[in-house]
Amino acid sequence: MFLRLGYALLRKLPPETAHDLGLRLLPLSPYRMNYAEECFTVDTKFGRLKNPVGLAAGFDKHGTHVKDLAKLGFGYIVAGSVTRNFRKGSPKPRIVRRERENALVNAMGFPNPGLEQFLKNIDENRPSETPVVVSVADEKPENLVECYAAVQKNVAAVEINISSPNTPQLRHYFEPSVFRNTAASLAAVKTKPTYLKTPPYATQNDREAVNRVVKIWYENGFDGVTAVNALLVDEPNVAVGRGGLSGRPLFPYMLECVRNVRELVDEGFEVHAVGGISTGSDVFEAFRNGANTVQIYTALIYRGPYAVEKILRELKEIMLKRGFDSVEQIRTRR
Repeated sequence: MFLRLGYALLRKLPPETAHDLGLRLLPLSPYRMNYAEECFTVDTKFGRLKNPVGLAAGFDKHGTHVKDLAKLGFGYIVAGSVTRNFRKGSPKPRIVRRERENALVNAMGFPNPGLEQFLKNIDENRPSETPVVVSVADEKPENLVECYAAVQKNVAAVEINISSPNTPQLRHYFEPSVFRNTAASLAAVKTKPTYLKTPPYATQNDREAVNRVVKIWYENGFDGVTAVNALLVDEPNVAVGRGGLSGRPLFPYMLECVRNVRELVDEGFEVHAVGGISTGSDVFEAFRNGANTVQIYTALIYRGPYAVEKILRELKEIMLKRGFDSVEQIRTRR
C-alpha cells in the first residue's frame, strides 16, 4: 500500500521532482522483491545474476540510493554516470514525460558530485547481494581514464558512456584515431569487466560509426557493450530545447543495434540491451536477438516500483508456453 500510494502521488508531480522524492521515500518502504527462480539466473563476466533485469544508468546519478534500489529486485544496478569533476547539469526543466508514448525526454547534462564524492557514496550505500556497475563519462580522454581506473576498485564492472545525446562534446570519441587511443589507454588500466554504451542508429552514418568503435573495443579485449543510449530529439518543454528520448519508441532501435553487434563479434562478447524494455515480451525479444541481459529505466516510471516483478512473471509465462527452461536458452537457441 505504501508503494502504491507513493507511486500515485509521484505521477502527479513534475518528473524531476517526482524522481528525487521517490528516491528519498524509498528507504522508508518495507517492500523487498523476492520473486526469484533458478530459471532466471544468468552468467555474466561480472558474476552470476539472480535475474537478467538491471537498472540502467541515470536513475541514481550520485550513487546514494543503490542499496535501497536493490530492494526492487534488480539483477544488477548501474549507477552514475560520474565525471571527473562535479557538475550541476543543464538548466531546468530538463525532464519531460511523453505519456502517450510511454516515454521520457531528458536533458540532464551529467549532474553528479564528481569522482571522489561519488566513490564515497557508493562505499556507504553498497547493497550486500546485488552487483553494482558504475557508468563513467567525460569529454576529456585523460579524465575518462582517471575515472575508470579509480572506480574499478569499488564495483563489479564499469560502463563507459561516450554516447550521451545531451553532451555533444563526447562525439569526438567516434573519430577512429581518438577512440583507438582512448580504448588503448583504458585497456592499459583495465582490471574489471567493462562495457561500452553505444548510441542508437539514427542514420547509416551512425551505424558505420558505431560499428567502427565496437570493432576497436572488441579488438582491445573489452567484455561487451550496452545498447543503446537515448535518441536525440527536439523537445520544446525542456530548457535547452533538445534531449534524449527513452522508453517505448526506443525499442526497435535497441533491437536493431543488438542484432548488428551480434553479427560483428563472437558469442563471448556480451550485449546488455537497454531501450524501450518494459514487459516480459520485450525481454524475450531482446534475448532472441542476442542480448545477455537487459536494463530498464523508463519502465519504472510507467509500470511503477513493482516493474521488475511484473516483467519476470510475464517472462516466465512466455518461457513456459515456448518450452524454455532458462533465460540462457532463449539466446543460445535463437
